[in-house]
Amino acid sequence: MKATLVKDAEIQNAWFGGFEEADFAVFTVPGLEPRMAALRTQLRPKFEQLGEHFSGRLAAQLGRPVFAHVAKHARRKTNPPKDSWVAFSQDQRGYKKWPTFMLGMWSSHVFLQFGFIYESPYKAAFAKLVLENLESTRTLLPPDFLVYKDHMTTSGVALAALTDEAYKQLVGRSAEVKRGDLLFGREWSKAYVQSVSPDALLDELDETLELLCRLYPLADLSLGRAE
Repeated sequence: MKATLVKDAEIQNAWFGGFEEADFAVFTVPGLEPRMAALRTQLRPKFEQLGEHFSGRLAAQLGRPVFAHVAKHARRKTNPPKDSWVAFSQDQRGYKKWPTFMLGMWSSHVFLQFGFIYESPYKAAFAKLVLENLESTRTLLPPDFLVYKDHMTTSGVALAALTDEAYKQLVGRSAEVKRGDLLFGREWSKAYVQSVSPDALLDELDETLELLCRLYPLADLSLGRAE
């Protein structure tokens, strides 16, 4: 099924009321089953709504179908998830192999990222392309955007805080370390998210997605350069 663009007029508080304290509190619920139950009832419906909206926005931006995948955390048997997300990719069946946008939440903040996670066979090729274009990739994104080497931790480092050599080393690690990710993105603190209106937050997410889409041509090119 081809993703369709959702009209701006449909972005109303009636369907997305923003993120509230109860959403962040999901990740403080003790135990796997209780936390999964809280996640399903409290947070997953919002990810589904945002997935439907932003898959349309991304499809229009990229000129191709984009599909939303809300994290199920189905492999977890003991430890409860510390974060959750909705991911966007070009494949209706999944996202881990492909260039991926991830919109998610930890107990402390909301994040929006783009790149490849370690499961992708194209991640190393993407990292090598970024290495070949270090200077231009730094100028494509605002300096307060973050670079991540591991999507399973809060490991983001602001581009502004990285020297050229440190940036090169971080990206180079992603090219060489099999279980390393390479993602770029932005974060919003819990306090900030709760202080702005839902519409204002959607606008900031929209703007961030547009900026992250600047990296998509490199990601697309990496699909033909995987070893």
